Amino acid sequence: MATPAEELNRVTELQQLVTKKYRYIDRTWDAVFWITAIYVVAAAADITKLLFAGDWDMWADWKDRQWWMTVTPFATIIIPSALQYIQWRAWRFPTGGTYTACCLFLASWLGRWLQWDVFVGYPLNFVWPLTVVPAGILIDWLLLKTRSFVLTSLFGSIVWTFAIWVANYAMMMPLLQPVEFMQHIVTVADVQGIGYLRAQTPEYLRIIEHGSLRTFLEETTFVSLVFGSTVAMGGYWIGQFIGRILSVAPIGKFLKKW
Repeated sequence: MATPAEELNRVTELQQLVTKKYRYIDRTWDAVFWITAIYVVAAAADITKLLFAGDWDMWADWKDRQWWMTVTPFATIIIPSALQYIQWRAWRFPTGGTYTACCLFLASWLGRWLQWDVFVGYPLNFVWPLTVVPAGILIDWLLLKTRSFVLTSLFGSIVWTFAIWVANYAMMMPLLQPVEFMQHIVTVADVQGIGYLRAQTPEYLRIIEHGSLRTFLEETTFVSLVFGSTVAMGGYWIGQFIGRILSVAPIGKFLKKW
């Protein structure tokens, strides 16, 4: 029979094992998990953007003030919302939007550079992808402060849409300068679109907006931004559905059954 001193030593050893931090194993597992997830998250975010936004985020001359700011926020908020729910529910990390935005940034630029600049020969300033990293940081910050998915959907969708517009305006602004081309006033992006042939039918076959340039300086932009915010709110809850029903719920059922 063990003495009280031996029992006390045994309890102390068990407590030390419980509280011992296996830093190498934990950090190695974290690194393997997050680095491996980059490819899955980047592919999901890029495919979703290509599926819903399509060519509106492909060509510089198609990044106009009407459709680009309406469909792109909706297409790009779905996967960040899903990752935001999973990470917040599992670890209370408000990093789902930022993580997804960074993954999408790497995948989009790698694809545009290899596929269109290296192999096809299009200039990068004609096929550059948008960045949603600032929008991802802001929407994660909103979740951290509000701790509510409902409030994040209401205010985060607006912040997401306007942040995309502001963050990409610096890249878009040089291409919106007016030039005279074939006795018409068009933008630099329009000249690029006419000079580089594509399989898709360009917008010039309808009309290059009579009476005004496609710029971010007229009221059409703000109407598109407001409507895009409303549509992005729906996209946010689609992402929540993916995170809750298609990702977390099956895992919970499996663990309970196991």
